[in-house]
Amino acid sequence: MKVWVIAEQKDGELRRVSRELAAKGASIGDLTVLRVTGEHVSALAAATALAERAKTESPDLVLAGATPTGRDVAARLAAKLTRAYFSECTDLTVEGSSIEVSRGMYAGKVRARMRAPLPAVCSVRPNAFPLPEGAAEPAVTDLAASDAPRLAFVRFEPTASSGGRVPLSEARVIVSGGRGLKGPESWPQVEALADVLGAALGASRAVTDAGWRPNEEQVGQTGKTVTPDLYIALGISGAIQHLAGMTSSKVIVAVNKDPDADIFKVADYGIVGDVFEFLPAFTDAVKQVKQGS
Repeated sequence: MKVWVIAEQKDGELRRVSRELAAKGASIGDLTVLRVTGEHVSALAAATALAERAKTESPDLVLAGATPTGRDVAARLAAKLTRAYFSECTDLTVEGSSIEVSRGMYAGKVRARMRAPLPAVCSVRPNAFPLPEGAAEPAVTDLAASDAPRLAFVRFEPTASSGGRVPLSEARVIVSGGRGLKGPESWPQVEALADVLGAALGASRAVTDAGWRPNEEQVGQTGKTVTPDLYIALGISGAIQHLAGMTSSKVIVAVNKDPDADIFKVADYGIVGDVFEFLPAFTDAVKQVKQGS
């Protein structure tokens, strides 16, 4: 069984999702981690280079992170190779000559299990698979990008700084706020909790639409889909559009003064109470635990 992982880098380092997929791929079969190199490589150029190599090496399974770049490259590669393509997978197993995957559908209202014969291409959500403690950095093979004259790099415009926090889509812990926080002036308390937890910041659509937080922090159907180990929802009612982006979180903690809020239907732990009383008390408790450890 030949398994490829399409590697992504950020600031010169392999992204965590690529390391997670490398660990998973190694448990399935013979692993090759490929990184397409070149100046401002487009998804088309990357997919073309990978397809050319795949025609000679014939990998049985190709894995990519379900990031904007990973999804773009993986879909193009599957089309070029005329292979089955599964996107946004949260789990996968290989049995004999077939693959079975799990993924959300219908805005997260259902979770589907699908099977197809190998070979196949999959994009997998960050944090879908655990990264073994002390896992060694996988060996990466560079692959020169193919020319793609139809696309030309114009410029790169980074989004607003997240204050040095881990990117939302890669975060293992997320502290997310909703309309129950009443305004942008409440966000320093949310940031204080995120800082002591080493967490990323998230927000509901109501918050970003109101301009309290930047759009890149929005979690939900029209925002980012996240799969952290811990998701803390503060003052979020639980609209279906928001739930679609975070119900794959491993542990969900919800704080809301409304005991009938929909967020409690998906929460592993629910706290019915005033979020403004909870925030400083919980932040102090976390600090005390960290100081005592």
